[in-house]
Amino acid sequence: MMFCSRYIDGFATKHNRPSRNDDDDEAVDVEQGSTLFPSVGKPLGKPGNYVLRGLAKFQAHRYVLFNCSDVNPFFRAHTDEITSERDVSSNTVESIQHDKFKDWFKAHTNQDGDERQQWMDDDEQRRRRK
Repeated sequence: MMFCSRYIDGFATKHNRPSRNDDDDEAVDVEQGSTLFPSVGKPLGKPGNYVLRGLAKFQAHRYVLFNCSDVNPFFRAHTDEITSERDVSSNTVESIQHDKFKDWFKAHTNQDGDERQQWMDDDEQRRRRK
C-alpha cells in the first residue's frame, strides 16, 4: 500500500505530507498580511512576547534597514549622495551609512508624506510617553 501511495495523488501517508516546519512561500496570502514581512512557517511551542530594548533594538532595526529589498533603492540613493559630495573610500561610505542612514531614511520617507511612516512615528512617540 505504501509503495502505491507514492504514485497516487491525494493519498496521504507519512512519506508525502509536508514537514513540520514547512516554509512554503507560495502559500502566503498577501492580502492577509504584510508584503514586507510575510508570515511564513508555522509556530511551534507556547507563544511568547518580549520587547527589544537598547542595543538589541538598535541592531535589529539596522539589520532590517540594511537587508530589506524594499529599502535598497533608498540605500543606493544615500550612497550616491555621499559619493557625489566628495571622493570617499568604500570603508568611509560604510561608516557614514552606519551612522547616518537611519536618520536620512526617516527624513527622506517623511518628505514623501508616507502615512505609514507617520503612523509608525506616532506609535513610537506613544510608547516613549509610557
